[in-house]
Amino acid sequence: MQRIILHIDLDSFYASLEELRHENIRGKAVVICVYSGRSEDSGAVSTANYKARELGIKSGMPISLAKRLAKDKDVAFLPNDIEYYRTVSDRIMEILEEETDIMQQVSIDESYLDVTKKSNENWNNAKKIAEIIKKKIKEQEGLTCSVGIGHNKLVAKMASKHKKPDGLTIIKDTEIKKFFENLPASKIHGVGGKTTKVLDELGIKTAKDLADFDVNILEEKFGRNKAKLLLDKARGIDDSPVEQKERQQISRLGTLKEDTDDVVTIFEKIKELATDMKKKIEKEKVSFRTISLITIDTALKTQTRSETIQVTNDLDSVLPIVKSLLERFLEENSEKKLRRVGIRASNFIYKKEQKTLGDF
Repeated sequence: MQRIILHIDLDSFYASLEELRHENIRGKAVVICVYSGRSEDSGAVSTANYKARELGIKSGMPISLAKRLAKDKDVAFLPNDIEYYRTVSDRIMEILEEETDIMQQVSIDESYLDVTKKSNENWNNAKKIAEIIKKKIKEQEGLTCSVGIGHNKLVAKMASKHKKPDGLTIIKDTEIKKFFENLPASKIHGVGGKTTKVLDELGIKTAKDLADFDVNILEEKFGRNKAKLLLDKARGIDDSPVEQKERQQISRLGTLKEDTDDVVTIFEKIKELATDMKKKIEKEKVSFRTISLITIDTALKTQTRSETIQVTNDLDSVLPIVKSLLERFLEENSEKKLRRVGIRASNFIYKKEQKTLGDF
């Protein structure tokens, strides 16, 4: 059986979400920061959109350096709002689950999908699945993603990076050698800075150089296991499966009709969100141990209040707890009005399938 794997990569996810909810920064260079709080500019860049990257601003860079690079440029610097990003990510991952046999989420904005069965091992069918996914994410969330299609996870990952943003690239088995030939060794997924430095010292510049290199010398430099891994990567070889991981949270977030601090109005929205969430909890066959309230105020600041509860799969039974969390939040933040509100169930316990005598 020939595997067909998709790699879905949401384009500059955090920055794109901020552009959606801040009209005044759309089209600008956008930098999302994790501030340490020591000073106004202390901390690191979490991510940057493509316009910011053109200025040399990259993930992990000190904020102070990013601001020097942005001097006299029209660049928006915003704090990381991880709760909001996770909530949108959850919705997108549910879109992906609908279109695949097996899904492995590897980060907040990346997933591998094994569509071997769903596509009937057909590349054109796989491309149609990718197009459906891109269309749904764009229509439902207003975001773009880049999709790579290959016969393993490594090739799919490399394909998704080939045309960004909003790309769709297929690398069939017969095209792997040609695709990897002139690829810089430093661009191979999983090859970091230290490894690249050693490869440079050995005169290895491209994936082809690496694939053709003397294995004995590589083993001397990296050890047997890593040398084999490097050679496999340079040749587009990857046997690792797409592994479905158990979800650990389900959340729903909605926009209120108008900014408000009225408990009744906000709680009505929460109940509406809970109705949709119940269907997902039933489908996943899970019980949960934590219930959370998510609030986003008019300044677009996200806060979360959580409570540990007795294990349950009955969302209705814990809605009074959510209401209590909401009341306390509004009492403690009397000057704030909410724009969006959400609910999250987490710390899951999955119902195990009962075995019958025929299974033994």
